[in-house]
Amino acid sequence: MQFKQVVPYKLKRLIPMLGIAGASLFLGGCEKNEPQRDVELFFANDNIWEIFENPSIIQEIADQPDVRTVYLIPTGGWDNFWASNISRFTKTTLRPAIDISPKVRGKGDFDFYPGQASKVPEDSLWITQQGWTINKYRPLSDYQY
Repeated sequence: MQFKQVVPYKLKRLIPMLGIAGASLFLGGCEKNEPQRDVELFFANDNIWEIFENPSIIQEIADQPDVRTVYLIPTGGWDNFWASNISRFTKTTLRPAIDISPKVRGKGDFDFYPGQASKVPEDSLWITQQGWTINKYRPLSDYQY
């Protein structure tokens, strides 16, 4: 014994219902896209601690959902940073700041005394890998051969 049930439907009603059901799948997943922005934090040789003394400042900025990248930008001259200072500055200040968040990057140029960055190649290489440059704008006449 077999039972057959015939369900009457009209094609003109089925197509709009399928369209509404399909659209409802996509509408629920929409998110409001906020514009992304980059934040630039400037620091100089004489005011390093304004930014780096309290790492929670960088952390709070990086945690904001609309922030895409936090750039740490050195300004001014860094001529008084010799090899030992560059190494200490990299280990105690720059590395911890970059490690705060994957959004934190370097940008700009460190104008170190000529030849000093090459005495600490592991630190100068790390600095350039993070996005900074070293002595990019220093004229060749400043170098002693």
